[in-house]
Amino acid sequence: MDLTTVEYEKRGHIAYVTLNRPEKLNAMNAAMHRDLADIWADFQRDPEMRAAILSGNGRCFSAGADLSGGAPEAEYRYDGNYPDITRANGVYKPIVSALHSHVVGYGMWIALDADIRIAAPDTSFWLPEPQWGIATIPAAWFPKVMPWAIASELLLMAERVDAERAREVGMINKIVPGEDLMAEAEKAAQRLASLSPMAVQGMKELMVRGSNLDYTALNQLTEFVQNRVMNSEDRKEGGRAFVEKREADWK
Repeated sequence: MDLTTVEYEKRGHIAYVTLNRPEKLNAMNAAMHRDLADIWADFQRDPEMRAAILSGNGRCFSAGADLSGGAPEAEYRYDGNYPDITRANGVYKPIVSALHSHVVGYGMWIALDADIRIAAPDTSFWLPEPQWGIATIPAAWFPKVMPWAIASELLLMAERVDAERAREVGMINKIVPGEDLMAEAEKAAQRLASLSPMAVQGMKELMVRGSNLDYTALNQLTEFVQNRVMNSEDRKEGGRAFVEKREADWK
């Protein structure tokens, strides 16, 4: 891959994905969207990868979309294509986000797209789009991952939410000192990578795909995923490991 705005490294079973436009506060341009899309596709395909850590180089995680070009002159048309949003593109391997300082706009979407979210104390979340006449794309999605009242503050009032409040309302999992941020993210990723890949990915798929289904469709999806996982080699190895009182050897 020819990546220009994101660093991508594989160590053992963990992928390290790092936004890397520090001179622009990791503002997201077209190249970064393409880089992330390519990375997540590769991450999902690679059978050795079991978890990923998403972070940002420099002074903040991400200042959001790069609006340095101003408003486009051409008429806007929403195309519904966002290949860098993992939950919309069938990436069911778990992701940990390590957040610090500003988490803004589209940067907030990719941060909360992660499954486990760990933040430094100086982290703040902000959707300034209403100030600039923009209807933010994840407006329909954020009420699914946070209380309606908090989503309204962010989306309708362009209010900031600091790390403490984000933890209180369930937007993030924990707050750790800045110097411990990556170590805590690695600890979480290592835990995820130590478990059955088939089971972890199957349960994430159920969480993602099942969130909008009625009971009948949810039951059908559950049947499909459960049959796949419970008849897998992972399930057999897990049973053997339990009986033999040893750590499972996931392939």
